[in-house]
Amino acid sequence: MVKKLLTRKKVAAKAKKRPAAIVGGIDEYAVKHMRMLDDPCSAELSESVYPGDRGYINRFVLNGVAGVGAGIDSWAIIIKPGNAVAAYAATVGAGTTFPISYGNSYPGTAFYNANASKTRAVASCISIRPSAAPNNATGTIHYGVVNASSVSAGFTVSCTTLAGFTTESVSASQALINPLEIKWSPGGFDDRYQPNVASDDDSDRNVILVVGLGFAPGTGVQTRMTAITEWAPLQQLGVVADATAVKRSSCDKDCIVAKLKSRDPNWWWSLGKKAYRIGKDVAIGYGAGGAVGAMGAAVKYM
Repeated sequence: MVKKLLTRKKVAAKAKKRPAAIVGGIDEYAVKHMRMLDDPCSAELSESVYPGDRGYINRFVLNGVAGVGAGIDSWAIIIKPGNAVAAYAATVGAGTTFPISYGNSYPGTAFYNANASKTRAVASCISIRPSAAPNNATGTIHYGVVNASSVSAGFTVSCTTLAGFTTESVSASQALINPLEIKWSPGGFDDRYQPNVASDDDSDRNVILVVGLGFAPGTGVQTRMTAITEWAPLQQLGVVADATAVKRSSCDKDCIVAKLKSRDPNWWWSLGKKAYRIGKDVAIGYGAGGAVGAMGAAVKYM
């Protein structure tokens, strides 16, 4: 009897340690990826739920400005995390046209270009705050996560045209009081490794699109872009990945995004800080994580 009781206690103890899944089949690995997608700035770095080779996970941050210059009253930012590139434009007059041109003003691209053979985006976001004084904060910020085929490299557009592609908007004064944060949601091809170029198939990639109209000339906005990227090293670095490694999650990016949308259809944007305590309803608990710098503790080999 004593022996059977001890055996039952051991089985019960093991059962308590076993992580439970969230409703909908979201396991502990998917929960960690979900936290990175929902809170790129401070979520604990973890392996992705993406298929194929598992690589290094890094967080990078890039601060900048947009729309600051003599007479400029309109501006646009297009962020394409899947290729680690971004496009910027600033114009005098919202109807002034310009060609979309992607460049390497994206967090970590200098590092990736020097060390990575391939990359793929895990999470990305941009925080925007108008630079104008409170009594001079005019204008509207239009934003959305849109299909990249709408804003392919070389297209001739205007800020007015791009604003028509977005789904949400806030006034500059609102974003001045509480900075606007926009988070990226991945498209169909965004779980695939791609070279750091802007010319691959846009039909199944998503971008963050932000457009400012009617700003006080020259005031613009301050920006802070954060990216979590998975990358594989160049051959000459002498690092070889384990070819037998496979992802441990039974979930993919689509079930993660579906879970986020079920909690809040507008999970991907906020005025001020909004990040769900992803994992609060999971037996494995919740790790607070913390802001991590560009390198150092920010790197893990998964």
